[in-house]
Amino acid sequence: MLGIVADDLTGGAAIAGEIARTGMPVPVLRLQNDGRVEPRTLVVETGSRYMPVAQAEQCVVLAVQQLRQAGFTLLMKKIDSTLKGNVAAELAIFAKAVGERLVIVPACPAMHIHVRDGYQWKSGRKGIDIAALVGQALGWAPLSLPLDVVRGGEGAISAWLRANDCPVIIADTETQNDIEQIVSGARNTGINAYAGVYGLGRALAGPAGKPDMHPPGEASRLMVLVGSTASATVAQVDYLIAQGAANIAVRVPSLFGGDSEREISRICREIARATAPVVLVHTDAKSTADDVSRFCRDRGWSDRDLAQALAAPFAEAVRSLPGAGIMIVGGETTGALFDMLAWRGLLVTGEFADSVPIAAPPDADYPFILTKPGAFGTVSVLQDAAQMMLGARFGRRP
Repeated sequence: MLGIVADDLTGGAAIAGEIARTGMPVPVLRLQNDGRVEPRTLVVETGSRYMPVAQAEQCVVLAVQQLRQAGFTLLMKKIDSTLKGNVAAELAIFAKAVGERLVIVPACPAMHIHVRDGYQWKSGRKGIDIAALVGQALGWAPLSLPLDVVRGGEGAISAWLRANDCPVIIADTETQNDIEQIVSGARNTGINAYAGVYGLGRALAGPAGKPDMHPPGEASRLMVLVGSTASATVAQVDYLIAQGAANIAVRVPSLFGGDSEREISRICREIARATAPVVLVHTDAKSTADDVSRFCRDRGWSDRDLAQALAAPFAEAVRSLPGAGIMIVGGETTGALFDMLAWRGLLVTGEFADSVPIAAPPDADYPFILTKPGAFGTVSVLQDAAQMMLGARFGRRP
């Protein structure tokens, strides 16, 4: 049985989505101190990405303990594809908590993120030395599984792992096939602990069929909530607006300026007046991102702090359109909204596109929910999701 520990809700749901390709729905549960987990493939989300390090480590240990007590023998630690948050500390404590060899596969081919010689490469540019980053947290240097060994196939990988008995291995990876071979070779040597990003889940889950893109419930309208400031998301928002979505921009300075109640009331009125099948509520990152970043820097806020401040208008937006499907863009946005609505988890039933899972939300007033990390997706992904989920054409303007 496969159990996953994820540091944020959107990333955890994305892994659940790729595992749900096998035809088995995957629960994503938020960590509870007294929580019990069922003995089937699932994701436990710790919400620890921006916690103080010691608190984040405690959450990871607790999640591992709960999974072990439920009988899970195959474990994965989900990390952020761009290495945000407490990545090194959480990987180090995860390795200690599982108490066995750990293979880290921090490449995400779907996002053009590769690993060579222990370094992460993004779109052809050399980035962070992952081996050094993790080694600093461990207190000793992990080994790197070379790409030429990976390309030798699972037999070569198994032989290398048997000859190099290091407790933590960081695997060079460029393609999804590389990930599949690494997992096969490592499983052959009895390794049952892994860490990585989107793409690793499907390798651990086994052969997949055609992605299930059918929502668990029907809706005549879709509400899209966007808190991400990623450049990919800005382009996706512009494209969705051009297709005719009701465009409702949150005036972020008003929320910070002590006028939040009036701003929330305005958003709800605009939602009530909207007649388009897709209602887009967003932070207008193209115009406000620099100002908001400056505001957060001045106050020492993390992305989590900002998301918590934005959760109230997004929660009221959701309540203003009962019966609509929901799509949330941005990991911290998703976690903060679930906090505000007191939603403990969701059941992922399929996957619309890479890292865009389809799920049944915990509140019966809403037929389905989709989540998407901010940095993922083509320019038309929000538009494409709206068309698929609503079962009718929407927009299609050049």
